[in-house]
Amino acid sequence: MKSWETGFSRAYMFAEVVPRSLRSARIAHIRDTRSGRPRSGWGPRAVGETVFDEFFIAINSVLRDIPADEAITAYVDRCAVIADEFATLGVRGANQDPGPPEILSRQSRRFVATPYDQITFRVNDPLPASVAGFDPAADDEASARVLSHGGSRRRWLIWVHGAAQGRPDDLFTFRAAHLHNNLDFELVLPVLPAHGPRSVPGVAYPGFDPILNVLITMRAVAEIRSLIGWIETHDPIDITIAGTSLGGPIAALVASLDPRVSSVMATVPMLDMHRTLTHHMSRGGIRGKLMADLLSSEPVRTVSAVMDPLSVEPYAEPDRRMVIAALNDRITSVTAAQRLHQHWGGRVHWYQGSHVGSVFSGDVKAVADNFLLGRPSQPVNHPAG
Repeated sequence: MKSWETGFSRAYMFAEVVPRSLRSARIAHIRDTRSGRPRSGWGPRAVGETVFDEFFIAINSVLRDIPADEAITAYVDRCAVIADEFATLGVRGANQDPGPPEILSRQSRRFVATPYDQITFRVNDPLPASVAGFDPAADDEASARVLSHGGSRRRWLIWVHGAAQGRPDDLFTFRAAHLHNNLDFELVLPVLPAHGPRSVPGVAYPGFDPILNVLITMRAVAEIRSLIGWIETHDPIDITIAGTSLGGPIAALVASLDPRVSSVMATVPMLDMHRTLTHHMSRGGIRGKLMADLLSSEPVRTVSAVMDPLSVEPYAEPDRRMVIAALNDRITSVTAAQRLHQHWGGRVHWYQGSHVGSVFSGDVKAVADNFLLGRPSQPVNHPAG
C-alpha cells in the first residue's frame, strides 16, 4: 500500500511538471559556459521538450512499484556481503568474454514495412558464482533483431536500446531501415534482459535492487560480446556499437572490453544508473530521500563500480568515439554525458534540448549519421544567449 506521504509526493511531481520545466529550461539557457557546456536553446520548443522529460519522470513515479524501506535496507546489506569480492574483480574481472553464442533459432519477421530476422541464442553463464543465483535471466533465451544484406566484408552496427524499450517498434525509433538500406549497415538490435519479450514479472531494470541492476547489466554486456563473436563469423569490415540512454553505458562497457569494436557512440547516456535513480527519488518526499540515501551508500557504490564505463577506456581511436548530450536532459544528466566525453576525448555534440527531444531531432540524426559513416564533424551553430 502506498503511504499518504508517497502519494502526496507523486501528485506534487505532476503539479510541478510545467513550473519545473520552465525553471530548468531557463537555467540551461543562462548556464555559465565556463562549465565547458554551451547554453541550451530557449523558447516554446525548449520548454515543450523539457515538459516531455518531466512528464516521463512523473509517470514513472506513479507506475513504479516502490519496495518497503526494509526491503531496500536488505538490498544494501546484500551489497555489503559481496562488496570486497566485486572490488577485487573490477570491471574486467567481473565481465569475462563468454565466447560465441549458441544460436537457437532464426525467424523472418516484419514490423510494418521493415523485414528483419529474430534470432534467439544462449551464452555461457557470465556471472560470478557467488551471485549467479540472484540472476533473474539465468534460464532466459537471449534475443536480437537483425537486418542483414547477407554475405561477408560488410560494416556492422549494434544499437543498444534504452529503458522500457526492446520492442519491435525500436526498429522505427532507431531508424533501422535507414541505417540498413541507406547507410548500408548490417544492423543488430539486441533485446536487453528484463525488457520487451524478455520481461520478468516482478523485476524492474533499472530498479531498486542494486545487485539485480548490476547482474542484469553484466549479462547484457556478455550477451552483446557473444553476439560480436557471431558477427565475426561473417568476416565484417568493422563493428560499431551505439547505445541510447540506458544503452549508452552498456555500449561504452562493451567497447572498452572488446577490441573487436572499432567505433562507439553514446547518445544521452545514463552513465550512473544508481545516481540517476537517487536523483529522481530524492524528489519523492521524506521516504524518497531515505531510499536515495540507502542507494547512495558505500556498499552500493562498490558493487556498482563493476559497471562503470569511466574506469575503462574504449579500444576505438578517440576520433571514433562520440557522445551526444542533451543540454537540458532531465531524465539522465548532461553532466554525466560531459564526464563521459571528458574521459573518452573524441567527439561530442551538444543537442539544444531535452532527453526525449533528442530522439526526434533531425540535428541529432544528421550528427549520428555523419559519425557512423566516418565523416568529419560539422560545425554547430549554437543560439546566442
